[in-house]
Amino acid sequence: MPQTPPPGVSPTATTRRNLLRAGATTLAAATVSRPATVPAAPLDGRTSRWDHEYTFGRTQLFMEEYHQGSLEILGRLHGELEWIGELTSRAASVIRQGHTVWTSMNTGHMPHEEQKATRRGSPRIMKDHRPDQFAALQKGDMIFTNHCNRDVLAARERGVYVVCVTVNYVDNEFRPEGFTDPSHSNPDKLKLKDVSNAILHSHVPYEQGLVHAPEIPQFTLCPSSQTGLGAVHWMLNAELANKLADPAARSVDRSSIYLQTLTERVRQLQTQMPLLREVAVTMTRRIRAGGRWFAKSIEHTGFESEFNVASGVRVVNTGNWQAQPAQNVMLITAISPAYRPETVLALEKQIEGAYVVGIGPDSLDGVRPPGCLLDIADAGFDNLSPESGGVIEIPTRQETICPTSGVVGNILQQMLVAQWADEMLRRGAYPYFLMGYFQRGGREYNNIMAPFFQQQGY
Repeated sequence: MPQTPPPGVSPTATTRRNLLRAGATTLAAATVSRPATVPAAPLDGRTSRWDHEYTFGRTQLFMEEYHQGSLEILGRLHGELEWIGELTSRAASVIRQGHTVWTSMNTGHMPHEEQKATRRGSPRIMKDHRPDQFAALQKGDMIFTNHCNRDVLAARERGVYVVCVTVNYVDNEFRPEGFTDPSHSNPDKLKLKDVSNAILHSHVPYEQGLVHAPEIPQFTLCPSSQTGLGAVHWMLNAELANKLADPAARSVDRSSIYLQTLTERVRQLQTQMPLLREVAVTMTRRIRAGGRWFAKSIEHTGFESEFNVASGVRVVNTGNWQAQPAQNVMLITAISPAYRPETVLALEKQIEGAYVVGIGPDSLDGVRPPGCLLDIADAGFDNLSPESGGVIEIPTRQETICPTSGVVGNILQQMLVAQWADEMLRRGAYPYFLMGYFQRGGREYNNIMAPFFQQQGY
């Protein structure tokens, strides 16, 4: 007999649970026991006008858990400062001796754009490196990389100093055996210690996601690789630039300043949580009414790439935008307050009837231009990063370097995704997320869920 769904739970959700039950054998190898979520007090003891409607026994909002997890990544990076100091001292010596410091620690999606040498605020000291170019590295060079294979080992053996930086996408010795899908394991059975001279931890959790949704127990939600990799990238650049400018510089100086500044800005995002929840509720109503959710970032395209990823939400940038334009949501994430193509897009979508959400700085180098994205948007969130360059000053450089906008902006947009998922689930609507292909069973899980996502729309 077919089961009748309990009050407040959609038939789609029941179908989903039955599907997971029936597919337990297929997915058993894909699931790994997850740590229990530690309850935390609601947002500073405050309540939202939504709390009396949809509590379901929750003691921590999803956006709070993502925010807390982000701060934990940054907190652990404080333990890497001394090691970053030693590694950048070596890197400065490599450059002074006429060799090259390379970087390919950008595995994932947004890190590819965030870590490009052409990124605004980059000191352009370390050279971009592709993972198929290890043969070009020469004796005396140095590389920071996420990769672990025979080519990396060969580079080390011919005299390249290899620093392996941990990331969730590449198998390593710091995760449960059997968690990683064979497609993301090294066929040579090598681990980071086998191919590197040194290992630097980004403290991105091996599961990638930071949110534990009881209704979606197969994996964690909302990706975090940009936080760990982005912070490490800019910490290395800050320290290296300082040591090249001043050979007598302390071993640990600018990397600590960068991490402290970034951590404080992320901590301050808590003040925007009440608005984040209100926006998430509005988005929930629109998506459940048939609206589509699109996300765009034109000046820094990396933000847009951080949705349909491992642990990422599936609905963004899918479906027919023209079907119900009055119910649509447009999220625009920026690194400038009034980048014209982005503000024009915001106005165009508002005219169509979409609910426009903006993330970005409210000024740039002390100047607040007219027509800011945060003013145009129906709801705006400040990334607390108002520098055109970055937060690090180097005496020999006219412009500041090492921005926080990439890390903070992405944390904000992932907090919004997390809270939207929270509000959807509280209303019995089960949104689909993508299990990472790097996780055993990820591809199979996504293939099984694809037709249900297409039918449901979110």
